[in-house]
Amino acid sequence: MTLTSPSRLASHLVLFSVLATGIGQSMTFALLAPLGREVGLKEIQVGLIITCSSLVFTLASPVWGRICDRWGRKPVLLVGQFGYALGTLLFATVFFYGLKGVLTGLTLYLLVISSRVLMASLMSAAPSAASAYIADTTTAGERVAGMGQLGAARTLGAILGPALSGLLAAIGLLAPLYLAAGVTLTSSILLAVVMKEPMRTAAQRSARVKLKLFDRRFFPFILIGFLTFLAFSMVSQTIGFYFQDRFVLSGQATAQGLGMGMMMSAAMSLFAQTLVVRRTSMTPRRLMNLGLPILLIAYPALLLAGSEPVLVALMGILGLGLGLVSPGFTAGASLAVGPDEQGAVGGLISACPAAGFVLGPLIGTSLYQINPVYPALCAALLMIPLTLYARRFRDPDPTR
Repeated sequence: MTLTSPSRLASHLVLFSVLATGIGQSMTFALLAPLGREVGLKEIQVGLIITCSSLVFTLASPVWGRICDRWGRKPVLLVGQFGYALGTLLFATVFFYGLKGVLTGLTLYLLVISSRVLMASLMSAAPSAASAYIADTTTAGERVAGMGQLGAARTLGAILGPALSGLLAAIGLLAPLYLAAGVTLTSSILLAVVMKEPMRTAAQRSARVKLKLFDRRFFPFILIGFLTFLAFSMVSQTIGFYFQDRFVLSGQATAQGLGMGMMMSAAMSLFAQTLVVRRTSMTPRRLMNLGLPILLIAYPALLLAGSEPVLVALMGILGLGLGLVSPGFTAGASLAVGPDEQGAVGGLISACPAAGFVLGPLIGTSLYQINPVYPALCAALLMIPLTLYARRFRDPDPTR
């Protein structure tokens, strides 16, 4: 099927909407710990907020992916974007009344979790719709580069979010969240006005696709995506503790060093997605076969860092590997299915990072309590069979 060419403005707005939610998400992660302490929440309570929202995101993403194939890309994307703006606004407002002392204790905590879960249940519509839109508006040869652009938008959000939250926190801890809600709302309105639904056949619209998780066409990509982010979340949720304990730093110095490391990681991931992926003709298999060995080397190398700058640089190498693997398994899964299944497979792929972040932080922190080196070693051990596994299967043939 030949699709009508989308307007350049609409395509840019889709990427901007992904960037906006990426900024908002990274702002939330940067602010959640200090906000939690300000209203009297314990560390484990803050961690459960992330776990609950990640679990809901994981469960809702495949559902929205199937709905996307029936309703179309635009309405589902708008549900996700407007839902994110509304959820973030509610989330910030609950904390506003918590900081004022109007909401306290269990009532405050339940409202915080409820607002975050509501946001996750709605915003999970956006990633599957965005990836399906990219699939609809690119050829098979352009798919890897298109998915790379999508990943680059998310990564740029991860870079800008902490930087903006640091600047806006001088106004107030909640200022970044209200800004994120406003920017996302603006992008949603622009999408509603400018974006047009990609042309699809009546058969594709009426299709009732429910893909099986273990479908042989794309399950290898799902498995690689999940395990990659499981390993990454084990390390990313404990690297702050490792920073502080390894170099005997204060809380403020740890936050500064970790912030530099996170920005370096995101910057290198952006480099991989914008330059390596877009400007080369690497197939999904080649991207994963290059990225997974980099991760295999980077995880244990973190333990050998003798200074803060070296650790920051190694986090950059980690980001480089992740920036190669992510568009590889995303594009691979998209190329493995037909046009009427893009939303469904997009929902499954979108759930991979969230699923990793459901289990990874719990596993990582538990291992860290036993021995600080165990999370990185466990992540490295996980990369060994994954690297070998990725070499066994071929790139999908989109003409079949």
